[in-house]
Amino acid sequence: MEVYRWEDRKFGKLQPLRFGTERDFEDLLEQDATLVLGEPICVISRQPPLSTSKQKIDLLALDRQGNTVIIELKRGKPSRTAITQILEYAAGVAQLAFIELEKLAYRWAQQQGNQEFSSLTALHSEFFGYEPGDIPKSAFNRKQRLVLISEGVDTRVLEVAEYLRSLGLDLTYISYFSYHAPDEILVATETVLGGTLVKEEKRSYSGTAQQFMTLELFMETLKANEALLQIAHEFLDYVDTCGATLRPRIAKLRMTIGGRWWLDSYPSRRASHFRIDVHGDFTPLQVVECRANLPNVTVKNFGMSFNIASKAHLDYAIEIFERVRNSILS
Repeated sequence: MEVYRWEDRKFGKLQPLRFGTERDFEDLLEQDATLVLGEPICVISRQPPLSTSKQKIDLLALDRQGNTVIIELKRGKPSRTAITQILEYAAGVAQLAFIELEKLAYRWAQQQGNQEFSSLTALHSEFFGYEPGDIPKSAFNRKQRLVLISEGVDTRVLEVAEYLRSLGLDLTYISYFSYHAPDEILVATETVLGGTLVKEEKRSYSGTAQQFMTLELFMETLKANEALLQIAHEFLDYVDTCGATLRPRIAKLRMTIGGRWWLDSYPSRRASHFRIDVHGDFTPLQVVECRANLPNVTVKNFGMSFNIASKAHLDYAIEIFERVRNSILS
């Protein structure tokens, strides 16, 4: 696969880049595993030991339904032993009870410097924008999703993977290539086999049906208030200039930078305001200042929440956004 970049009024061919080790690519996926399946994935462990294998899983994650996602990364084309390896991992993960998954997630959170980890359900709910308790403990690890990622495709591995998938195994095979670019790492992926076999059931959360808050739905909800709609446009323009990524969540629109949580937002149904969750650390004095300048300020375990109902609110809030954004980038 050849990739070109338009620069100085001409196409420049990007040179392939090989990660030094598998761990180099793991480092990136550990921070943001979205490209694995093209959907949000919550990483809960890296290189966890299993009783069924002497080797260790590259990354263990959860999808929005609580199913485990087993990610095996190969630098170069994989051998057929890669299939045996990932099946061993699946057998081991299938035996893990909820409390064992929680222990793995706790250790991973400690390694990441996350001292606020309280429970696996809280981590999962926060990542996917559910209310705590929406996904019961019994729902976790009901199914295992297997993902094999390699540079290029080995046809023998593909044949075996196709057979296993025909038997109902949720196995995805992804080919990737990485490229040099000035001050950038570019990764192109192709799903050569798969996409999920797990069908998401229609659920009711907290007694009311909810849906993913896309950007289109966010703006549509505010159309009844032209002044607020304009403020929302200014807010999203600011987010765009920061280089953030918008990710739809149940009832929320999430904004991330470098794979790290930054802001969540959702509109009021009456279009009187839109609420923002700011993920970051705030001193008591900063909270007091926010309460003096913003409506309905609430302190959360992840940071702080407040409403935006006027241009003055947004101007003040941007100072807060910048404070947290800079701490993430530094």
